[in-house]
Amino acid sequence: MLTIKNSSLYNETLKELNYSFGNFYFFDGFVVSEIKEGVDFSWELAKPIIQEVESFYNTKGSDIVYISNRVNSYNVKPVDWLKFTAFAFKLKGYAIVVDSHIKGRNAKFESLFIPVKFKVFDDLVHSILWAAHLNENHKQLTD
Repeated sequence: MLTIKNSSLYNETLKELNYSFGNFYFFDGFVVSEIKEGVDFSWELAKPIIQEVESFYNTKGSDIVYISNRVNSYNVKPVDWLKFTAFAFKLKGYAIVVDSHIKGRNAKFESLFIPVKFKVFDDLVHSILWAAHLNENHKQLTD
């Protein structure tokens, strides 16, 4: 699977965050995460990322698309998505990039807990095009 660092997109990164549990790449209107192998990605790990997004983009997330580029196998606590609502953080969209049918089914199960526009992709470029489309629609509505 294509990673951000191994793509031509890396040059467009506005900010990069590297944590022991994963890497996060901030772009114009979207964030791409690449969580490390074997991590249990929970609300507690997500909180500092959310704070960085709020600070960097000056938003509570409503104009940001989050792309989870699942280049590694790790666990997600889907019920932790309910904490996002309590935290008043609402994304414009959420995409998951996977490399197998089984991972795609798991991602669709995860979507049951995610109260935003959601889509599963099999490649990173298409997920970014989707994020750009959501951002363009948002701009047209606000102009």
